[in-house]
Amino acid sequence: MRFLQHIATFLFLIAVLSAHAGKNQSIDSLRQQLTENLTDTARMNTLVRLSRYYAISMQFNLADSLINRADEIAKDKNLKPTWQMLWAKAEYHFEKRELEKALDFIQQVISNEELKSHKADYAKAVNFKALILLYWGRFKESIETYQQNIEFIKKNDLPKVLPYSYSGLSYVYRNVDNTEELRRTLVLMADAAAKTNNKYYEADAWLRLGDVGMEKDSNFVYAIAQYKKSLKLYQKLQDTGKISFLLLRVGWNQYLNNELDSALNTFLHSLEYSLPIDRLTAITNAYGNIGTIYRDKKEYDKAIKSYKKSIEYSYKAKDWYNLSWLHNDMARMYANQGKYREAYENHILYKRFSDSLEMKNYNNRLSEARTKYETEAAKQQLELLQLKLKQHSFYTYGFAGLVVIAIIIGFLVFRQIRVNSKRKITEMNHKISEITQKNLRQQMNPHFIFNTLNSIQYYMYQHDKISTNNYLTKFSMLMRKTLENSQHTAIPIKDELDALQLYLELESLRFKEKFDYKIDVDEDIDVLIQKIPTMLIQPYVENAICHGLMNKDDKGFLNVNLQLEHDHITCTIEDNGIGREAAMEIRDTKNKNHNSLGTRITESRLNLVNSLYGKNMKIEYTDLKDENGRPGGTRVVIQIPVIT
Repeated sequence: MRFLQHIATFLFLIAVLSAHAGKNQSIDSLRQQLTENLTDTARMNTLVRLSRYYAISMQFNLADSLINRADEIAKDKNLKPTWQMLWAKAEYHFEKRELEKALDFIQQVISNEELKSHKADYAKAVNFKALILLYWGRFKESIETYQQNIEFIKKNDLPKVLPYSYSGLSYVYRNVDNTEELRRTLVLMADAAAKTNNKYYEADAWLRLGDVGMEKDSNFVYAIAQYKKSLKLYQKLQDTGKISFLLLRVGWNQYLNNELDSALNTFLHSLEYSLPIDRLTAITNAYGNIGTIYRDKKEYDKAIKSYKKSIEYSYKAKDWYNLSWLHNDMARMYANQGKYREAYENHILYKRFSDSLEMKNYNNRLSEARTKYETEAAKQQLELLQLKLKQHSFYTYGFAGLVVIAIIIGFLVFRQIRVNSKRKITEMNHKISEITQKNLRQQMNPHFIFNTLNSIQYYMYQHDKISTNNYLTKFSMLMRKTLENSQHTAIPIKDELDALQLYLELESLRFKEKFDYKIDVDEDIDVLIQKIPTMLIQPYVENAICHGLMNKDDKGFLNVNLQLEHDHITCTIEDNGIGREAAMEIRDTKNKNHNSLGTRITESRLNLVNSLYGKNMKIEYTDLKDENGRPGGTRVVIQIPVIT
């Protein structure tokens, strides 16, 4: 469905953080408290709670200053922080994604003797610990923590906390792609929420079960049934936004199940909720999908009218993605009618919005990385200036006293400044390497997506609806994995291999009977725990297929093998294609100016990873020969560092 798929994750995070011990207060009320005559302990707690709000709104300088003030009070008054204050600090560091510090503080909360008498708050704290482990990518530990906490909740009869634990556990199973456990946990979540009359969490459980049916199983009838259960609950809650959202989900699954009339009525029904509240995203989706249904029913005048309505609202919402697929659908519709001029005009608009969207996303990420770097650089300079001012103060007081002591103190301070400066420069270079690698990874995403879209376009023009639907389903799964993986510097090996498997399935579908493939993984490799840099293997597999196997006259074979060595993983990509020399001649004949962007960017990332982690990653190319000495394929060996 052309709609945001990760709203549930955001709602889950908000629910977890808002379920902490102690009553949430607004920023204004917390500011007001600071002007009152508070005890030192109350002032510390208020400062830390207020710092969390600033951290949520990304105002980290203000948040840092408030945390420092609270720490100064604790140090000056020799006060022991309360578990509420430690919890607020854990949330503050979590918002900054300083996960190690967040975990340390929440562990202190869990170990606090006073908290153990507040069993519900204790269970919520353990849930928060499991959430931190989930975001850290320590999935096995997160699962174990949630499961142990569920047993504690059942043993101590805390039913109201149970839905939150099941919800968190389900997100871990989704991240490790364990569909069976994900489905089972969501059913338990719905049951636990129903028993405590927690309609929001029960509705969310049925909604996500519908997503499982649609995305994982392609069981649209099952998905519709779960969405309708969720819809019924949101109607009782009178949540107009969610009702509109669920109707779009139901309508899309009805469309996928070829229930065109039912889908049309559902999308029209969704407009009755989204139009009065001017919910632009839902309106554009509804009109666009209505246009698609009329197109499939060959009622082209009605289709064009609905498409134009969707385009009108898309401009209001500045939704370039929606405009991109709308003009693409209209171009194909006009082409099928033989109206090639209109088809051409819409195809030009499709390319314009598609390219603009990719460029906008890339520039936004680049700007964000630059802003973070400049902020860190300014912070480093300010700290260095403060150190120099302290040095000056030492000299002033030293000369006012004993000259000899002043010289000794000055020497010690100067040496310490040099050590700190070297350390800060090293940290800054490390952060620059991280930011640069993120930028290169964002360049790979458009390249990878454009290559895959070319494959989809080729396959769709074969007019095989069943195969096309299968192909698009796999592509949507690949897109989701690629977008999720690209957000991280390093990901579990399983996530990388899952994306690679989907890519090979897509290429195998496109080039029928052209090649076979095999992926071998060493049994000693823990694919869930051990991590590697994101999207390193796929560009080399793509080169093997496009340049080696596609130009081969008979059927080819591709083998990907991962072996665990002493301190790295050796990835061997071997094909029995025409070899690099022949492939280069063919490539030069077709396009003399061509340069492999994917592998060039990947090799740049390898150099950065070496710098970032202090590793020595290597790539070796070997031209294979057959028994007669003729080119018999290519072997690429990549030494990938293991990141835990």
